[in-house]
Amino acid sequence: IAVCDDPAMHSSQNEQDTRYFSVHSNLPLLDAGNPQEALDMTREAFEISEKLKLPVIVRLTTRVAHGKARVKLGRIQKANRQVEFDKNGARWVMVPSNAIRQHKILQLKLAEAKKLVNNSRFNVIEDNGSQVGIVGSGVGYYYARSILDTSKFSWLKLGFVYPFPSDIVKEFASKVKTIIVVEELRPYLEENMQRLNLNFLGKEHLGLDETGEFTPDTLREAFSRLGLCDKPENPEELALPPRPPVLCPGCPHRAFYYSLNMVSQSINCDPQKCVGCVICEYACSWTKEQVFNPLKSRIRAIRLDPFSNAAIACKICKEAPCVAACPEKALRQSPETGIVAVDEDKCTGCGWCVSACDHGAITLHPNKHKAIVCDMCNGEPECVRFCPEGALSFSGKTTDKIVTGDIGCYTLGVLPPVNTVHTCLCMGAGISQAAGMFHAGIKDKVFAVIGDSTFFHAGMPGLLNIVYNKANVCVIVLDNRSVAMTGHQPTPGSGKTAMGTDAKIIRIQDIAKSFGIEKVAVVDPYDVQKTTKVLREMLSYQGPSVIISERPCPLRIERGPAREVSKECNSCGMCVKVFGCPAISLTVERAEIDPTLCWGCGVCEQVCPFGAIRSTG
Repeated sequence: IAVCDDPAMHSSQNEQDTRYFSVHSNLPLLDAGNPQEALDMTREAFEISEKLKLPVIVRLTTRVAHGKARVKLGRIQKANRQVEFDKNGARWVMVPSNAIRQHKILQLKLAEAKKLVNNSRFNVIEDNGSQVGIVGSGVGYYYARSILDTSKFSWLKLGFVYPFPSDIVKEFASKVKTIIVVEELRPYLEENMQRLNLNFLGKEHLGLDETGEFTPDTLREAFSRLGLCDKPENPEELALPPRPPVLCPGCPHRAFYYSLNMVSQSINCDPQKCVGCVICEYACSWTKEQVFNPLKSRIRAIRLDPFSNAAIACKICKEAPCVAACPEKALRQSPETGIVAVDEDKCTGCGWCVSACDHGAITLHPNKHKAIVCDMCNGEPECVRFCPEGALSFSGKTTDKIVTGDIGCYTLGVLPPVNTVHTCLCMGAGISQAAGMFHAGIKDKVFAVIGDSTFFHAGMPGLLNIVYNKANVCVIVLDNRSVAMTGHQPTPGSGKTAMGTDAKIIRIQDIAKSFGIEKVAVVDPYDVQKTTKVLREMLSYQGPSVIISERPCPLRIERGPAREVSKECNSCGMCVKVFGCPAISLTVERAEIDPTLCWGCGVCEQVCPFGAIRSTG
């Protein structure tokens, strides 16, 4: 069993220490500290497994798993035995009578494992005649050797660590006066040495935590506290700038999340239908102030390009930047509806809210010089009712939604500026969490986001549950046709096996319909308008529903023509602050697109309210 622990949680929700799992499960464990050990220990694990008739764990950590090094391959052993199964029910079927017997057998196997561990080639003493000895395992041991003068210390490298190699540790302790223990995460070695009644200096003396990963600098700092080496020189100056993970340029998940974020209660405009007649402005100004004056309207008609128009009203941001920007606290956002209200007695007309709004949806009244913003007309906006072309639509009666997440690239939807995902526990849990919220009485619409590979792996039981228990949940399957986060392996929906041979394509929509779900939709996330329309339908739909967002991971397809920014750009920031494409950056004058990063998805063209982004192809 190969397990990779993740100190510092580079891509995990926890910093589990598998050494303790081996204790609880009574499974032998080898702890690799570099690529050569990972290879050698894997070979050894098979040998031990055959000898003890037990699974054996090979533990890696992030730095070992991500490391590259030349290794000595050694002899490649070929299997020369017939595959067969031992039909021994007493061994494989753990009814109580068999389990009692097997538990006793397990204890005998562990006794044999203790003999192996004390004679293992992975537990090695290097006696340099020093009175100070270093005991370590994993990458920490090799970091220590790179920092300290190895000839001035004696060393004990522990690689086969469960069962704990008590004999070799006691032998090493008899050769030195002072023992220093170096290990990442939990004090597994320390606790076992305490049981042997040995004195040592550990994490407490070195000033090291049980969290995070070791680096040469952190260990050098720790050793310097004991006078074993000099302090590192200005480690902060040498530190690399943080690089938070982001969804790749062209990622269909970002496009879908953008559409999902646009589905709160809002007035929406179809640019293909809008003719720029400004009747919406007249309807608004008459409703609010009994005058036909577009300058007093809470909705604005704008020209996107010579052939298309649009109307902009408040987008009901989840955490409205206009409210945060107001220095007089004159703007307040309703926690129930999300609608922004203006206290005219407090508003000074400074215009900070106007500058803060990425959508250009808030303006200053031409006479009062107070901020004015759309209030949705109590859920029945007059501009929508009077639009002669049917270009305006109202998204619904609810402003908020809950999005439960799952395990995959799309978990990054929790980070700004996307800020879409609200929960993440384990594979398949998102759908069950959504069902639980509904049955607990949550009134907001709950969307459960899950990837195609995670859906095939663990999502179907949850989907069946929401049908059986009639939960008003919309399950969104982000189908990018691969296990994108862990190596682009094929899924049952890809039409290929892991070996590259053709296979039957399992369609997620067919699974959903076979489970009895009546409302199933398939969308292309690159088509923002259609995706948003479908999401609005699901927002008001009562009952189990499924949306499949189909678009291959861009890393598996050829790039399209890159996009470029025209002079119409006014650096409003929608493409960066709201959509968040890493291929786009902002200057004072306009946005800039890096052609080496742009994947040519074209979603930014649809996001830009001024039609300033165009294809170069």
